[in-house]
Amino acid sequence: EETGLIVPIGEWVLQEACRQHMLWIENGLEPMPISVNISAMQFYQNEFCEMVRAIITDSGMQPTFLELELTESLFMHDVDVVLKTLHELHDLGVKLAIDDFGTGYSNLSYLKRFPIDRLKIDQSFIRNLESEPVNVDIVQAIAALGKSMSLELVAEGVETDAELALVKASGCGFVQGYRFSKPLSAVNL
Repeated sequence: EETGLIVPIGEWVLQEACRQHMLWIENGLEPMPISVNISAMQFYQNEFCEMVRAIITDSGMQPTFLELELTESLFMHDVDVVLKTLHELHDLGVKLAIDDFGTGYSNLSYLKRFPIDRLKIDQSFIRNLESEPVNVDIVQAIAALGKSMSLELVAEGVETDAELALVKASGCGFVQGYRFSKPLSAVNL
């Protein structure tokens, strides 16, 4: 990010994710959601929404299968620009998630103002759930908040059966982590 290279790299990653999604469909797989992390620097580019729209159009991907993951820090700057951009993306049909929720600024006012679809609970709260009861309390509180706002919840970094049981009991509808699979190449899906 310090060099500005994150902008063209981020665009390339988004293009590749959408291209790969379409390749999987062409090879007989059912459409599945694809999540792509977006840097704040990339998000604040003047033509960001146009770039996303063009990539979706060029790839042929249905926008409802694309989820953009945004960090909490992104929401702390020009709120009017963020609000406008998020609504534009949401109107395209793109899903929006707050990544690593709970580790940044956690300003709850943006949750009610911005068209967010999903909260991804940071793995630092999932790790050691069995030995740190305060983490269970935090996950349950985030889950209750998400449920009350009709947000989907993802527990990041689930690695053990015990962690899986605890996050499910807390109300997380989705999980990701090594408990299910380490990262795979596109060919292995």
